Amino acid sequence: MSDADATPPGAIRLVIVGTAGHIDHGKSSLVRALTGIDPDRLAEEQARGMTIDLGFARYEHAGGGLVGIIDVPGHERFIRNMVAGATSVDVVLLVVAADDGVMPQTREHLAILELLGARRGLVALTKIDLVEADLVQLAADDIEAFVAGTFLEGAPLLPVSSTSGQGLEALRAALDEQVAAVPPRDDGGPFRLPVQRVFSAKGHGTVVTGVPVSGRVGPGDVLELVDSGAPLRVRGVQAYGAARDEGHAGHSTALNISGASKDEVHRGQVLASPGLFHARRRLLLSYRHVSDEEVLRNNHPVRLHVGTAEIMGRAVLLDAQNALPGQDAWLQLRLDTPVVAAAGDRYILRDAASMELLGGGAVLASGTGRWKRFKPRVLDEAQRRRDAQHDPAALLAVVVELSGRRGLTLGALAGELALTHADTQALLAAPLAAGTAVAADGGLFVDAGALDEVGDEVVAALEAEHRRQPLLEWADIGALRAAVAVDEPVLAAVLRRDSRLVTEAGGRVRLARHRVRLDDDQRVAREQVLARLEAAGLQPVAVDAGELGLSAAKGRELLAMLTAGGEVVSVAGHLYHADALAELRRRVIAHGQARGGAIEIPELRDELGTTRKFLIPLLEHFDTAGVTRRQGDRRVLRAGASEA
Repeated sequence: MSDADATPPGAIRLVIVGTAGHIDHGKSSLVRALTGIDPDRLAEEQARGMTIDLGFARYEHAGGGLVGIIDVPGHERFIRNMVAGATSVDVVLLVVAADDGVMPQTREHLAILELLGARRGLVALTKIDLVEADLVQLAADDIEAFVAGTFLEGAPLLPVSSTSGQGLEALRAALDEQVAAVPPRDDGGPFRLPVQRVFSAKGHGTVVTGVPVSGRVGPGDVLELVDSGAPLRVRGVQAYGAARDEGHAGHSTALNISGASKDEVHRGQVLASPGLFHARRRLLLSYRHVSDEEVLRNNHPVRLHVGTAEIMGRAVLLDAQNALPGQDAWLQLRLDTPVVAAAGDRYILRDAASMELLGGGAVLASGTGRWKRFKPRVLDEAQRRRDAQHDPAALLAVVVELSGRRGLTLGALAGELALTHADTQALLAAPLAAGTAVAADGGLFVDAGALDEVGDEVVAALEAEHRRQPLLEWADIGALRAAVAVDEPVLAAVLRRDSRLVTEAGGRVRLARHRVRLDDDQRVAREQVLARLEAAGLQPVAVDAGELGLSAAKGRELLAMLTAGGEVVSVAGHLYHADALAELRRRVIAHGQARGGAIEIPELRDELGTTRKFLIPLLEHFDTAGVTRRQGDRRVLRAGASEA
């Protein structure tokens, strides 16, 4: 063992050892022999001599420091508890009794550990004091054949007796080597702890225990019981029998919390950094079927085990009618109740009725919608998510692209990746710099390819609008957004980056190449209208489109062009030259300023040489323009009204 493996005494190594094996093969006895701690904490366990729930003990590693051991029940009725503990294991201690050999739960536990991604462990051949030496060798040969092709093939196999102590030192040495070989665990990221146990401690209140999946936590930190909406403050942290400054991913942790009673928290829930994780009823999964007894049918009723949760639901096969032994598939789970699961989490499926182990795999995504069967787009998404699940930068690129024109906020991205906001922002730097992702208004991040597609739709919509109204230079952005069915922040990003589009203040847009071109008749009609309005001065003019020597439709287009271009202003169906309206605005403001802000309608009517019929609509126009406002039966000048 190198100096690098040494850990100061009393410090914690971020490693969890987990037992596995058939009932009555001596798992708990072996833990007691290795640690001096009885993991069977329940009175019923003591009375019956059988492990029912998860037990915990601390083990002193030869290189210094403490390692957690989780002892799991071996009885088939308590598989749910076994899985809840096995999800956090780094080193497996498979226990097989020499007088029994490989038994049903030995097989089931090993299959579960394989599906949960276990990659390191050793085998303890227990109760060697109860059989002859030749039977010990036969049992060892049987075990070696049994583990062939699994992660335990070639692993140390140590005969041992917890009663006499025979073989214990060799087992300790092998276990220490396995623990020392575990790669350093990354305890970064947001804090997330699947709840294993909840109890109330006198003088302390609610205590929650479990093995954090990621992150770290300390006294004073604020967490949430995911989707409960209630903040929970950490009052204290304990691990391995002592108060600690922090709890870390990779070691069993007890948190004394305020903000929730013992009855409000239960196994299967998740304590986490606030705002990142959500419980969902839909999961997209990669799946391997391992049962030789049952075929997984489409819409199969199942029990999902993920983290420490057990949830009923139905498995929808996305790429097949059935899943056979050894077959891989893509699944959507439709759950009866929501569950917290992040991309990369391992899970187990059992049959809802028989509780037979069916298979398992990795969570690819959680959501509220449905992934439809046999759709190439859905199958491609599943494949791409699985390919990227161990590479956060690649997964971010996939998630952003899959979000399409909707885009995702930083918080939504962080939740998809199970990262902190800061880490997600750092990952975004590269695609933003490369231009493959774009920061849109409202904190959205959108795939550049999706924006290009929206840009093509906007161009097509504008081309149609320019053909429909060739004399209008500009189109309304609001109408355009409805035509292409896109949210305002995304459209704004398209308008900023697409060189084919030109925008103008006031919410108008046109194609950069679009130019209004009048024929000879239209040019004559335009000059005629402007001349009439100039001659009318401050008086409104009613212009009939049919008077312009054009068809009625072309006449309306011409008048619409003049008003859209700002040369002419329409007030209640009557037209003013833009210069005349500017003069009217100036005189209304001067009138009000001379009277302390009051608009005296009879006096203003006489000053302008108009009638009440035209003045009232004119003042309503100025109300909308922010020059005047109604105040009961009177009108007053708005504060700050300008002549511009």
